[in-house]
Parts: sequence; C-alpha cells; structure tokens
Amino acid sequence: MPATLPELIWHNYWIKKDKFLMEADNYATWVLFAVEEGSFEYQIGEDYGVAEFGDVVVCPPQITFHRNVLTPLSFHSLTFLLPEGEAQQIQSLLAQRKIRLPQIRRLSENYSSLRQTDQQLSYNSKTQKLRQHYLIDIWLMITRQAMESPDTDLIAGHDDSIRDVADYLHKHAHEMIEIRDVAQQFGMTPVKLIRKFKKSYGVNPLQYLTSYRVKHACRLLLTTDWTLDVIAGNCGYENGFYLSRVFRKAMDISPSEFRKQNRY
Repeated sequence: MPATLPELIWHNYWIKKDKFLMEADNYATWVLFAVEEGSFEYQIGEDYGVAEFGDVVVCPPQITFHRNVLTPLSFHSLTFLLPEGEAQQIQSLLAQRKIRLPQIRRLSENYSSLRQTDQQLSYNSKTQKLRQHYLIDIWLMITRQAMESPDTDLIAGHDDSIRDVADYLHKHAHEMIEIRDVAQQFGMTPVKLIRKFKKSYGVNPLQYLTSYRVKHACRLLLTTDWTLDVIAGNCGYENGFYLSRVFRKAMDISPSEFRKQNRY
C-alpha cells in the first residue's frame, strides 16, 4: 500500500443532476468523482468509460475532464492534493482512471458520512477533518484495488535532475518564472525539460507550478488576513485579479468565497 495520502481541499455533494454545468473542465488539483446514484460518461485523455454506483473516477491536474450525465446523477466531487514528488507513482497506479470498488457497504458508509457533513451549515476545521478522514478511507480502497489490477505498472523513481527542477520551482514559486530560464539554468532546452518533467511528474512544469501556487494560496487564505493582492505577490502572481482567475479555474470557487466558507 503506498504511503501517499491525499490532502482534501474541497468537497461538494450533488443531488440528481440532469447535466453538468461544464461538459469539459480541467483543474490545478486532483479531482475525484464518486457516484452514489445514476451514471455518467467521461473521457480523460484517451480513456473513455461510463461510471455508476461503485465506481470512482480520478482525474489528474491539468488534464481535460470531459463528462456527460446519462441518468440523473448524485455524486461526490472531491478536489485534493498529493505530496510533492509522488505524482508519477499515482499516475501509474491510476492509469485506468476509473476504479471499481467492491467494498459496497464500506463505500456506502463513507458516502453517507460525507452527505451528513455536507448538510452542516458551517465548513469549519471539524467538518474538514471529518471529510479528510472519509476521503482517506476511500483512497485506501482505491489504491488497493488499483494495485491489484493486472494493468498496474509501477514506474521507478524520478530522474534526479528533474527532482532538482521541482525543488527549484518550490523555492522560487513566489517569483515570476519563465520555463525557458529554468531550462537554461539546468542545461536543457525547454522542450527537453518539459518532456522529462512530464515523464516524472505526469504534468508539465507550468502545470506543476500552478498546482503548487494554488495550494500555497489556499493555506494563506485560511491562515492570514492578508489581502488578495498580498497573497498574489507571495504566490508569484502580479495581482489579486490574476490570482483570482487562476484560483477560480482550479477550485471552482473564488478566493473570497473559499476563505469565507473555510474559516469560522
């Protein structure tokens, strides 16, 4: 069982939706759709399928998630982050995108508990911890099932030079970064850097950096009273307006609403 565990960012529960607000979207974070009732079809990269109760569909960051409701759909949408440096292992574990979970009773209990926390008016630290607990239990079922699949092909560790690039992005995430400058610093062409980075982390350097910055913005929104412009400056963006655009695209919620609903 991999040690990697998700860090929950946001949870929504949708009841009997006839259609998705957006038929295609991508996120700066990971997203998991867990179906309670009904069915939908999806396409993530070249992977296509139909999901119903017992299925969870996992989409990595910055990969377009196409989806279409087939029958009225009730489902949980959970956006989450993974520890830096672990994406490649998870990418290989979840290459099939849809995982069928046979532990129906255990799954139903987690869904019921998530529904109960969703019905509470406040989205505070206590309910967030409960949601985190239920996500981890679902995740343990997912990874166990994924590793038992004959299609699973674990990939060895990262290229050391690409680890250094990732470390550089972490240290300089608060600055304006040009990928061509990063490539030059590490003695590579931009094309070579992007190819090697994507092979190791499953996303290109800019997508990786955006995910890291959004994660940092989430923490600053919840732990400080800084204005959006100040937070933007600490996350490598020119101003709060630009950060707000990136944040909303990644999280499906504005920074101000995220702060309001997660603080008490």
